[in-house]
Amino acid sequence: MRHGPGGNRCPGPSREQRFDTGGYDGPEMSSYATRTLSSWDDAGWRALLLQRFTHAEAVELLTLPASASHHFWLITSGTGSMSVRSTTDRWQHVPIRAGRLGRATPGVPTDVRYTSESPMTTLQVHLPVDAVDRVRAQFDLAPVAPEPVGEEPLGDELIASLMRSLAKAAEQKADPLYADSAAEFLAVHLATRGGRLTPRLPEREDPRVRRAVAMMRENVHRQLTLAELAGEVHLSPYHFLRVFKQATGRTPGRYLTRLRIAEAARLLDAGKPVGEVAVLSGFSSAGHLSTAFLRETGMRPSQYRSR
Repeated sequence: MRHGPGGNRCPGPSREQRFDTGGYDGPEMSSYATRTLSSWDDAGWRALLLQRFTHAEAVELLTLPASASHHFWLITSGTGSMSVRSTTDRWQHVPIRAGRLGRATPGVPTDVRYTSESPMTTLQVHLPVDAVDRVRAQFDLAPVAPEPVGEEPLGDELIASLMRSLAKAAEQKADPLYADSAAEFLAVHLATRGGRLTPRLPEREDPRVRRAVAMMRENVHRQLTLAELAGEVHLSPYHFLRVFKQATGRTPGRYLTRLRIAEAARLLDAGKPVGEVAVLSGFSSAGHLSTAFLRETGMRPSQYRSR
């Protein structure tokens, strides 16, 4: 459903910025959808692109080219039926109804067909793929497995709520800082699977390192020493430190901190008090947890909980 589906392609960031929203160029696209809002044109935003479209009553088949962006669409009005597929998936049949949230897979063309019984309008947001990749690299997170085209992303309402808020802000010509903050939050949300931090496992197969990581996971709540970890795999502390860093790219202490932050995020999601979370995830105090959490995720535990 890139650009509406269809619609007039707005002049966005250059390809050098790797912010490609896909879609077709040319006046024939106006037969598919009419764009009524563009955050690029109307508010001068550059961190992401938010658009609103009013669609034609029916489209027999529209093939949308691959995009270099994470593309989400939210139906805001209308009824009917729609089918969506990528070149690698089967047709996904979804109802046209207000509140329906969907997505397209970056880098993969998408086919769309639909018939609406009442006029359909959508909000659509594009976030550059490399914005999410930067977050994953910064926190050393495992890649997020792609979901079938058309399925509701991450199974929650947060993205839909964010898109509605962005539309209101774009109408009011909010400062670009608003879009910058929203883009950063959305990138973190996608990279962490909606707040569930998943540190990448060691890339190089080494049973000693994997055994040490298992020990860290099982004892994330207590203060492990380098000597204990080294003893677990029958290495000297110096040799263990060198082997571990070669396999993971991080020191054992840094890797353990990442595991503790991931456990703290899980406990915060479960609704436990910050003081209890600090103890259960191996931090000496709530203040220590707050400092480490801010350094790793860019927000305090209280902000993470109320996000």
